[in-house]
Amino acid sequence: SAKGKGTTFTIKLPLTLAIIQGLLVRVGKEVYSIPIANVIESQCISPSEISHIDNYEILNLRNEVISILRLSRLFNIKESVQTDECYIVIVVIKPLRDKFTNSPGIAGASILGDGSVSLIIDVGQLVELGIQQESQSQQMELM
Repeated sequence: SAKGKGTTFTIKLPLTLAIIQGLLVRVGKEVYSIPIANVIESQCISPSEISHIDNYEILNLRNEVISILRLSRLFNIKESVQTDECYIVIVVIKPLRDKFTNSPGIAGASILGDGSVSLIIDVGQLVELGIQQESQSQQMELM
């Protein structure tokens, strides 16, 4: 900088640091961001509304069967105390490939207003990861 001339700042952000609108979801003590462009809706449901078919959890929502993927199971997070209600987020799947991201199911990170970090969920990868885990689980049961 020079007196009377001003100052120029250059800020370089990593490609995985994103400025997006996201729906924040809490899993145990962790907070994740789901890109709002992927969210169709969120619902508060009773755990009794969840059914099981061939070791898959499903929900019948307005006569449409929806597979349930639990983030706690996919990311190995201890679930908090069971309650009489739970929230589900219904997403549309769009591929979000980022060759710089190494964590399956995670597209990047965002810094929240309070300074804490929230991981941004890659919905496409998350669904693939869930399908792989369910398939492996079923193969293990057959052995």
